[in-house]
Amino acid sequence: MSANTMVSNHVHSISVAILDDHAVVRNGLVAHLHAEGGFDIVGVYGSGKAMVAGLASKPADILLIDYALGPDEIDGVSLIRALRVKFPDSRIVVLSAHGDPATVALTLRAGARGFVSKTQDIAEVARAIRVVDRGAVYLESEMMFRVSDATAHLQTAPDDATGRAGQGSALSAREREVIRCFLDGMTVTQIALKFNRSLKTISSQKAAAFRKLGVTSNNGLFKIRNLIDSL
Repeated sequence: MSANTMVSNHVHSISVAILDDHAVVRNGLVAHLHAEGGFDIVGVYGSGKAMVAGLASKPADILLIDYALGPDEIDGVSLIRALRVKFPDSRIVVLSAHGDPATVALTLRAGARGFVSKTQDIAEVARAIRVVDRGAVYLESEMMFRVSDATAHLQTAPDDATGRAGQGSALSAREREVIRCFLDGMTVTQIALKFNRSLKTISSQKAAAFRKLGVTSNNGLFKIRNLIDSL
């Protein structure tokens, strides 16, 4: 067999990391994707913090995440935004029991590329992953119609254009410095003195980082600290 034939016959395996706080759901998803074939499960996690830690050493093409985790977890939108900041090369598919159009629109605006309701057939999970891996957006046909106004611009938009206003963009090196210092308890004035920058510059970098992280207040930043503690 020639080298060209071998390359043409190669089947792309999609690496997937799974996040759900219910063991039965996690095990069911793993079993289904293994049975489907073409998927490489690189991590199975029960919390957002565990997923972030695992992805640092075992990245994935697709992050399949539950939208509503336990009471000690951050909300779904903040989780999506944090994952997009830390792992911009990964694409997110949301799996949720909350399938109303408003929730679906929120997840897409935060940076998710697909949404599967837990009321759908489990076969749709594999289909959604394949669609998103190809660079498209996945929604069930009826849901696509119901949220079309909110998601029309995502149908052909490349990943790096999604949320151009800042959501899902990676922090710059200087923005990471500012946020790291802020989390350590330093004020804007102290950070400006430390890096020999103006107060206006530090304030602008802090504001840009807040937009990218999807937070609007200091409390919001500290709430997702566990997910960004390696910035």
